[in-house]
Parts: sequence; structure tokens; C-alpha cells
Amino acid sequence: MMDSAATGIGGRLMPRTSPLLTVLALCAASALAACGSSGDGGSRAGGDLAPATAATARAGCARTGGPVPASVPGAPLRTLLRVPPAARGHRAPLVVALHFATGDGAAMERQTRLTPEARRAGFVIAYPTATAGGFWEPSDLPKLARTIAAIERAACIDRSRVYALGWSNGGGMAALAACRIADTVAAVALFAPAVETSAGCRPSRPVSVLEVHGTADAIVPYAAGRSLIGGWAARDGCRATPVTHPAGAKAARLRWSGCRGGAAVEHLRLDGGRHVELFDDLRAAGVDPGAVTWRFLAAHRLT
Repeated sequence: MMDSAATGIGGRLMPRTSPLLTVLALCAASALAACGSSGDGGSRAGGDLAPATAATARAGCARTGGPVPASVPGAPLRTLLRVPPAARGHRAPLVVALHFATGDGAAMERQTRLTPEARRAGFVIAYPTATAGGFWEPSDLPKLARTIAAIERAACIDRSRVYALGWSNGGGMAALAACRIADTVAAVALFAPAVETSAGCRPSRPVSVLEVHGTADAIVPYAAGRSLIGGWAARDGCRATPVTHPAGAKAARLRWSGCRGGAAVEHLRLDGGRHVELFDDLRAAGVDPGAVTWRFLAAHRLT
């Protein structure tokens, strides 16, 4: 259950008692809970999703198999690493998926079902676990950076195409990564991010950001997400008013144009979308969150 602090963009922590931080509080009681459901992208090992090992790098990105390691060698964060066949034998993009509060990497994989999208699109996906009882804190950022470096040593990663995706508390951590390690992360996707928007975010370059939020989110209100992405548009020097396009019967995509450095800032609004059920609500509305995310992230790389 999410009852602790979310990561603030400026490095401050939201109070552990804040109602914004009781994200996934229904985990223990609801079949819809993100930390307990299963899905197509479960954390089972083997098959075409055998994880990368250090032998991959030593063999010059050759295909490799072997047993599933408990963690990425040398990584300070316990991490599930999925390398589909299409991501082997060459430098492949990496998506680092950051879980919701009180969750872990395995729960993030189950609930988001992003691993099938990695298989389809041919990118590596990693699911690290926070160290503070399942809550991402600003102090985890150096560990996250070292974990990404360890993944790059263990697998065959295109360092210009490393992306962060986060949900709720993990969304706050992904936003913090965009603020502080923009030389490592090419773009980020934030799903109902639990963040405190402050003035402390000064990325080294304009960062491309996708924010996804439901209008019926009772935990991190929709207005907070809308304010957050508007702030990113201003930070990236985009035009003040976004252009809105329909994205199905219940969804709309807002795009800000004219951003500095070729950055893209987008917001996906889901009418009636909730917090704990956000990924399920997107799918029910005919929006594939994995495909939408990858389409956005894949368009950006570090130069």
C-alpha cells in the first residue's frame, strides 16, 4: 500500500501523511490493486525473455541465454531485466520502469504489462525496486544511475536511447531523473506522477516528457498532473497553448509545439481514468499504454 513519501522534483519529499501519497491504498483489499494483480507481462523467467548476463557485453552483444539472475551484476538496486530476442545482438534501447509506492519491480511488470510491448518493439526493459520499503526517495537517484550503468555493462544497450517510465511514486522518481540526470535519460513517461512541483528542477537540456493522467484520479488529482506538464512545457520553452487531438472516445492528447532543442511535451488525458486502475482504464478505453509510451519515447535520443 502506498502510504509514504513521493519524490519531489526539487528534491523535497512530500509528507508521508499526505493524502496524495496513499496511492494504491486499496492494494490489500482490491483485485484491481497494482501490487497484486497478474498479467501477460509477468515476472516469470525463461522463454524468449531470458535476461541479459554480463556475457552479453563480453561477447560483443551476441545472443545469450542462461539462468535468470536475482539481480543485475553490480547494480545497487534489485532489478528484473528482460531482453527479448529482437533486442539481442545489437545496441538496443532501454526502458527503466519505476514502480508505485510499496511495490517492487515484479509488481510493476505484472500490472503494467510492458514486457509484451518490449517483445513486440524490440527494446530492453528493466524493473528496479526501491530500497526504502518500496518507496522511491531522492536518495535513490544515485543508485538508479549506477543501476542503469550496470545494465549497460550487462546487456547490449544503446546509451543514446535510455528512457525512464514511472507510475505514481515511480513517476515522481522518473521526473527527478529528468531534472537531474538528463545526460543519461533521453525522455520520460509519467503515469499519474506523485510529485511536488517546485522550482528546483533545472535539467541540463530540454527534456521530452509524456504525462498520462485520469480525470477521476482521487489520489493524485488530475489538476496536479495538468499543472506538472504545463510546467515542463514552460521549462522546455514551448508555446504556451497546446494543441488538442482526440485519442479515442474517452481520451485526448495535448501537444505543446516549438519546444527548445527539439524536445516534445505531451499530455494524455483519460476521461474517467482513476489512479490505481489507470493502466486498466486506459486499456478499457481502447488505449494501449505500452504502445503509446513506446511511440513517444522511441522518437527521442541523446545527441
